[in-house]
Amino acid sequence: MPKRFEFSAEFDHPVERVHALLIDEDYWRSRAAEGARAAVRVDETMDDDGQPVVTVTMTETVDTDNFPALVRKVIRGEVRMERVDAWRPVDAGAANGLVTGRSTGIPVAIDGQYALRPNGAGSVLDVRGTITVRIPLVGGQIELLARQMVSQMIERDRSEAQSRLDGDGA
Repeated sequence: MPKRFEFSAEFDHPVERVHALLIDEDYWRSRAAEGARAAVRVDETMDDDGQPVVTVTMTETVDTDNFPALVRKVIRGEVRMERVDAWRPVDAGAANGLVTGRSTGIPVAIDGQYALRPNGAGSVLDVRGTITVRIPLVGGQIELLARQMVSQMIERDRSEAQSRLDGDGA
């Protein structure tokens, strides 16, 4: 059964500035791991309604040595993780997007929605979704671990973005 997650990240900057950073290819390239183990691609397309969508695709081959023993036992082959963020433009002071995550080597699926909204002089990014692991008996335990990883990912994203927006990371 999928595990639900819900996290929020606050920024000291308005929606427009945060959104512009979250769709910036240079920003994501600066965050990607060095070498051939990671890749970033940013594409701008139109959805079925003719609205622009910016899609950020990040892939990384992961070293599994630091994974919990429970996870290492069920891994089959190389673990390559893919994260896809798809953002619509800012409209009426807010922006919406989707996040998906998949991996090889372990059947994990993350599906969620982003809502970037004003909060006083700053903004808040709300992230909601589900994590599904299709492994009998231990899938639920791995879903809980994956939920912690999503929480850590959101906090890393918030910290890196805030630093860049404050002018500390160029």
